[in-house]
Amino acid sequence: MNLLDVYFHNKKIGVLKEHNSRLSFKYSDDATESIAYQLPLQKEAFGDKETRSFFSNLLPEGDVVKKIAQIKQVSLNNPFALLRELGGECAGAVSLYPQDMTPIFNDTLEEISEDELAALLGKLSQTPLLTGEGVRLSLAGAQEKLALTIFPNDDRYYKPSDKYISTWILKPENRNFPDLIYNEYFCMKLAGLVGLNVAECRIKNFGSVTAYMTKRFDRLDTIERIQQEDFCQGLGLSNKKYQRTEGGPSVKQCFQFIHNNLANKAKDELHFLKSVVFNFLIGNSDAHGKNFSYLHLANGYVLAPLYDLVSTQVYPQLAKEMSMAVGGEYEPDRITRNNFMVMAKELSIKNQLINDILDKLSAGIIVQAEKLKEMTIAEKNYNSVYDKIIEVIKARVTQL
Repeated sequence: MNLLDVYFHNKKIGVLKEHNSRLSFKYSDDATESIAYQLPLQKEAFGDKETRSFFSNLLPEGDVVKKIAQIKQVSLNNPFALLRELGGECAGAVSLYPQDMTPIFNDTLEEISEDELAALLGKLSQTPLLTGEGVRLSLAGAQEKLALTIFPNDDRYYKPSDKYISTWILKPENRNFPDLIYNEYFCMKLAGLVGLNVAECRIKNFGSVTAYMTKRFDRLDTIERIQQEDFCQGLGLSNKKYQRTEGGPSVKQCFQFIHNNLANKAKDELHFLKSVVFNFLIGNSDAHGKNFSYLHLANGYVLAPLYDLVSTQVYPQLAKEMSMAVGGEYEPDRITRNNFMVMAKELSIKNQLINDILDKLSAGIIVQAEKLKEMTIAEKNYNSVYDKIIEVIKARVTQL
């Protein structure tokens, strides 16, 4: 039997147990709040399905988690062992510690220079998330990344600690897709320009290393956590089921979850629908259930800002099929306005609502994209991938 103490907002709230390859989670007797929609506050322990769907989705994906498993010599299929190594800081307000390890909430701060950051970013391909560097960090996603603590109105960088948790995430240039960080930057900025709520981001040079930086929306400026869940966690799906081919959630499932559970349902439903249209227009076929999240706030669940927006269409070697169908169609080149009308019927919403979203985004997105490109030229931040994204957008607009 293996045990990990589960902390929520720096207070122990329960225990994660592994026994005979099965997971269970039990709240402490003095727990006063739930950590997850699928794990409501109760005295009884949760079984493997509910426990696994929440905790396994805290882990990284793809080549990142494969490399970490090799470094730590643990099974790729053992989420408990991976969380034992990585769970000191996760998405949201949850952290996990072996029972012989206690969080240290002291005032020690370790500043990192830009030269040191450049070196650390260069090592991520060998040591993802700085595994083996004294860091216990678990961030979902398949890209290499580094987490930093940056205080408001302070241009210095610090290594995260139990007390001073990370507030920003850095992604270096991708070896297979060198312009990927510029792609994400452009798509994120464009989303903001057309009225979508997105995480703050920027491109930053650290010596000879260029990185994409994004501010964590699950962190307050007071360096405190906000609980966050992605839609796979909310819908009780394992981390193997975020893509369509593995039973990932549909637009309808996500929309219904928002309708049934989020506090500002009308506002968040509209934002989600705009996001679906925006992802289609920029050619983002990777908009799956783990790329939509909600925050636990005082007034209830609220849709999180958008993140990981990328035009996958500009890379011919990547799959074109969309993670979520639009009106029953996964092939983006075959999607027309009629598919969005079918989607409206599936969601039991008026055609006029979808038509308004399509008309407004189609009318404004190309102009905003061209303005954004000019801005990047003025800021000496231009990359040729911007032109490719704009061409995709123009083609998609004509389909509608």
